[in-house]
Amino acid sequence: MQGKTMQVLKQAQTTIQRHRLLEEGDTVLVGVSGGGDSVCLLHILQKLKEELGITLSVAHIHHGIRGEEADRDAVFVRELCKAWKIPFSLRKVSVPDFAEKEDLSLETAGRVLRYQCFRDLCEVKGIRKIATAHNQNDQAETVLMRVLRGTGIEGLAGIRYKREDGVIRPLLDVSREDIEAYLEENHLEYCTDSTNQEDEYSRNRIRHQLMPQLMEQFNPKLLQALSSLAKNMAEDGDFLKGYASRLYKRLGSPLPNRRPVVLEMESLEMLERSLKVRLCKLAAEDAMGRGYKAERKHWESVLGLLSKETGSRVVLPGGLTVSVGYGWLIFEIPEEAEKKISTFEAVTVEPEHSYPVPEGTVSFALAEPTKQLLENQWMLDYEKLDGLPLELRTRRDGDRIAVYRDGRDKKLKDFLIDEKIPREERDKLMLVCNGNQVVLIPGYRIAEPYKVDSNTKNGLVVTYDKNNEGRRNFADGGAD
Repeated sequence: MQGKTMQVLKQAQTTIQRHRLLEEGDTVLVGVSGGGDSVCLLHILQKLKEELGITLSVAHIHHGIRGEEADRDAVFVRELCKAWKIPFSLRKVSVPDFAEKEDLSLETAGRVLRYQCFRDLCEVKGIRKIATAHNQNDQAETVLMRVLRGTGIEGLAGIRYKREDGVIRPLLDVSREDIEAYLEENHLEYCTDSTNQEDEYSRNRIRHQLMPQLMEQFNPKLLQALSSLAKNMAEDGDFLKGYASRLYKRLGSPLPNRRPVVLEMESLEMLERSLKVRLCKLAAEDAMGRGYKAERKHWESVLGLLSKETGSRVVLPGGLTVSVGYGWLIFEIPEEAEKKISTFEAVTVEPEHSYPVPEGTVSFALAEPTKQLLENQWMLDYEKLDGLPLELRTRRDGDRIAVYRDGRDKKLKDFLIDEKIPREERDKLMLVCNGNQVVLIPGYRIAEPYKVDSNTKNGLVVTYDKNNEGRRNFADGGAD
């Protein structure tokens, strides 16, 4: 085995072991764009899979941006997986449409949709690990970009080796130069993304202009220096996160599952500013859902409440209201959001009937499983329902939905948060339910036990004619 190949393989193995990225028996969904980094990652994991005791599956996301070039990449990855005998899945999305709808940059919209597709595939396939090809150069560029924008410890920690949602980065200690040498030594073909050469994006300007200048004039080992900085900040950040989580349990409401979310002000005031902000962020996530974001100025306004009297309040992004109440800092969804809960009365549904709902009509009809469905239609396996009484209603506390192939379920609230469905939309969703088990969320998910398959004899088609269509649509263009 040639020198650079051995070096890169050894480094990837070391990273996997040191950070416990993989365990024997894991199935790994590898995100492969067709570029050199992801082809290198897939080749390495293919070489190590027997030793590691893992199984591989590949996902390619077609972003709907680069026309024929993007089509070429999808075909390339499909053929590569066919040659290497690795299961392949293709997801097609429209990044420009999503970016316009959510008022995001193309780069951010692409990242959001990419990971959303990865999570969807993992749920369908029962996979817990997602491997991406971020490398040492990506790490350095990310840290530098965040320094230029102004950031804290979390930002300086850069790209993590692994995330709580199962995303792992086995190549994070490997430079792009070494990856290119690995590809050459192993005669591996890959695709080139023409947009990587454009300096329209800030990351590309940092990659093509700033990084080379800094390495040439100030520090030739800048990659290693920024990577080391990220590791140090990650360690400090993890300590502070754990400490803040323990404090949060002590300073929060003394009653379990209490709403609204509260923090004891007297104890909070005694802490250092960094911990105060962290505790407020944890409270905000409890109130609004995991991943809630606000800017520095918003947290400053919240801390300003600590010197105010009962009744004082501020309103944060998303309508989250933080107020002072008799020694407690109170985080709650505003009354306006609470009032958005639909007054729609639950109805028992039957085939061949239609039901008016606040935003349109929902209809139920029996059909052959081969029926071509429209974009606003979904088919359930009628036999699997086995005569269960079904309700059409909005969500309730305690609702759950089976999202895993073995029938395991999760809280509906967690599913909606993971799907990044805006809070203001969650209470408007029409659900088809049996008791507290959600059978169908039109436009988003059919519960696993009720999906049609090759044995389906009769289907129950649910049609949702909405007054205003706002539904996401992912096209599956590959063989799973």
